[in-house]
Amino acid sequence: MTPRTRLALVAATALAVGVGSAHAQTNTQTNQDRLGAVVGALFGDRLGISALDQSWLRGGRPLRDGQSQFNTRVDSSLRVGQISSAAATRLRADYTALVDLETRYAADGRFTNEERADLNSRYNALTQTLESGAAGYGDVNSVAQGRAAFEARVDASVNARRITRTEATRLKTDYQALIQLETRYAAKGSITAAERNDLDTRLDALDVRVGDGPAVQPPVAPQTPRVRLAALETAVTAAERSGALTRADAADVRVQLGDLTRLEAAYGRYNPSADETAYLTRRLGELETRVRR
Repeated sequence: MTPRTRLALVAATALAVGVGSAHAQTNTQTNQDRLGAVVGALFGDRLGISALDQSWLRGGRPLRDGQSQFNTRVDSSLRVGQISSAAATRLRADYTALVDLETRYAADGRFTNEERADLNSRYNALTQTLESGAAGYGDVNSVAQGRAAFEARVDASVNARRITRTEATRLKTDYQALIQLETRYAAKGSITAAERNDLDTRLDALDVRVGDGPAVQPPVAPQTPRVRLAALETAVTAAERSGALTRADAADVRVQLGDLTRLEAAYGRYNPSADETAYLTRRLGELETRVRR
């Protein structure tokens, strides 16, 4: 073998090694992309693998990346009069909340099946609302009209493991109690501004308990259980004087207030669990509803 031949052979070998190394690096970089594509192609229909799922499986953030496109669709629908200004505002806000939720789910580097299902469900609901014209979306509705949407949010929070099934049951029960309160307020012909504010405040408190993120704004100055107990005592006296509560009912409420006051004081001596706090909150809500009947 001549020196020139030997040199050519060494060069060819080095080139082959370099090409092999480059292929290996490229293969490593595209493993996740291929996994998502293969899963989507083979099992898409059977496993419900959407285009969003494929992107999440590859480590992408499709909802964040598609926000500008969604907002453009909203603006276009608003310009041609397909949706109202209130609906457009709420659609944009709800999509932003969805992107924030995607960010939280991505914090650990991957999306679980439950998280992907939750995001898919919320995204599909938003796009279907936009495509249907969003009639009434963003308008002020009654508490009763919002029940289905509220319960859907509660179920989504259970699926995402933000709340327990026990907490979900309590939330639905408390929402039903709020519907009944709204019905009593409306029975006299119309709901006053003070009564609407009371309903809105209670709805805000329920929204916070659902725990589904930035779309829900907590009250600016939430009342502590101790403040609510003091307000209840005053309300019982006023309700008894006006005849809204009988003497027997007022006495019964005061007995329960005494129990809750002692419970709140006991909780103040240690850090109560989430279930204990939820129990106290629920009992206070029940008494507030009873006093304001």
